Amino acid sequence: MSVPLGLYKAVEQIAEQRKVPKSEVLKDSLEQYIVSERNWQDIYQAGERSAQKLGIKGEKDVERLVEEYRNEQR
Repeated sequence: MSVPLGLYKAVEQIAEQRKVPKSEVLKDSLEQYIVSERNWQDIYQAGERSAQKLGIKGEKDVERLVEEYRNEQR
């Protein structure tokens, strides 16, 4: 795997501060990234399910619902 020099130096600095190998910093970073991606996918899918239950099919429906909500708040 190759990374830009600036990123390599940042990983190197973190590894030195933590007194661990660079590979551990990279492994931890990749694990956090993967967990974050899975969380966002779960959130997105939950939103999709909610939208389907509410009959929201696209941006125009969202815009309409936002406008309806704003009108109710006035």
